Amino acid sequence: MENQSSVNLRPFLLQPSSYQVWVQAIARSLYEAGHGSVRFFMPLIFVNQLGFSATVVGMAMGTGSLAGIVGHFLGGYLADSPRYGRKQALLLSALLSIVGTIILALIPNLPMLIVANWIMGFGSGCYWTAADASVIDVTPKEQYQKAFAVLGLAASLGHGLGIVGGGILVSLVVEAQTLFLSCGLVLLMFLMLIQIASTDTRQDALENSDPLQGFGLAFKDRALQIFVLINVLFTTYIALVNSTLPLYFTNFISASIPQATSKVESSLVSVANLFTWFYIGIGAVLQLPLVQILTSLLNLQVLMISMLLWGCGFFLVWATHLVPSIPIVGMIAAFSVLSITTAIYKPFAAAAIAELAPESLRGVYLALNHQCWSISYFIGPILGGWAMDQSPMIAHNFWISTAVSTLLGLVMLYVLRKYQDSSNPAHR
Repeated sequence: MENQSSVNLRPFLLQPSSYQVWVQAIARSLYEAGHGSVRFFMPLIFVNQLGFSATVVGMAMGTGSLAGIVGHFLGGYLADSPRYGRKQALLLSALLSIVGTIILALIPNLPMLIVANWIMGFGSGCYWTAADASVIDVTPKEQYQKAFAVLGLAASLGHGLGIVGGGILVSLVVEAQTLFLSCGLVLLMFLMLIQIASTDTRQDALENSDPLQGFGLAFKDRALQIFVLINVLFTTYIALVNSTLPLYFTNFISASIPQATSKVESSLVSVANLFTWFYIGIGAVLQLPLVQILTSLLNLQVLMISMLLWGCGFFLVWATHLVPSIPIVGMIAAFSVLSITTAIYKPFAAAAIAELAPESLRGVYLALNHQCWSISYFIGPILGGWAMDQSPMIAHNFWISTAVSTLLGLVMLYVLRKYQDSSNPAHR
């Protein structure tokens, strides 16, 4: 079974119909290099370079994610609309993200930090819904996991290169917010690629569909309702890893590393390098092999494995402060486990929602599912930022509490699987 799956991967990715998958993969690497790096460095720069409190920055990032809720609804409407379609939603996303980076670079004060996060939240909502729908349109059902694994690999490479480049820039340039302008240039390249190489993959047969009516139908889908609740947990974990964990390791753990105690900048760069090599890098290397190994399992079974690994990863984060003599070992172990579980989660969660969505409502279903990211990037930065402003004991124990919360996720996944088995025994 595994050998046959391995043989089938290359023909699909080399077919003419997969051209748009590769376009979206390259676009995602650019998007993550720009947009993802902004989210990674924003708390580090505004807290450690510009003197903002972690709570304030977390609130700005979290409230900006509320705009993503509107952005996902807008992206779903545009993506399924006969008048606009996937490509127009992606172009709008690029424009909004570029504007946000310019504001962060040129007007680094609290009101503009909030405005920039709102603008980028709108842009992010439009991007994810339309990009994923474009890939599903041209991908056979049996290849969903592999297509999204390619996108995950592209995202990891782009995110990693963006953070490495950003860390170098921060260490060389006095004005750290210059990094945001560089991210804006990368997002401009993303916009140009979409304009030149992307085509609207929305099926002609769906021209008479009504996205607004589709939202009403999707809201009544019980399986979608349960899956969205589960996905809020998964995406909150990812939000914490990207927005709070680097700040925790920088301010509470890496201070005990001798070469990182002299300057905040060197500590920031050290954590950025560890994040890049052991969270993003390991995930990039193992992304496709993990999908090949797990593709014979049910999507929900794989997500249960991912949930267990999230608990282990956050336990390792908590345990890092218990070995202050060798904190770098704890950071590497935590980043590595969290990297593997993220690489497992993303393609199988995307495949699960793709199977739930009717062909005429892909944008709508994806829009509702991607609301999880907006909710999570509202909850995660605010909760994590608050914890990082408290005593070391609270900051440390925050991570063991997060690890325990994965037990709730396992119960919810079990409930969803039982519901699907009872409603459709043949459901994958």
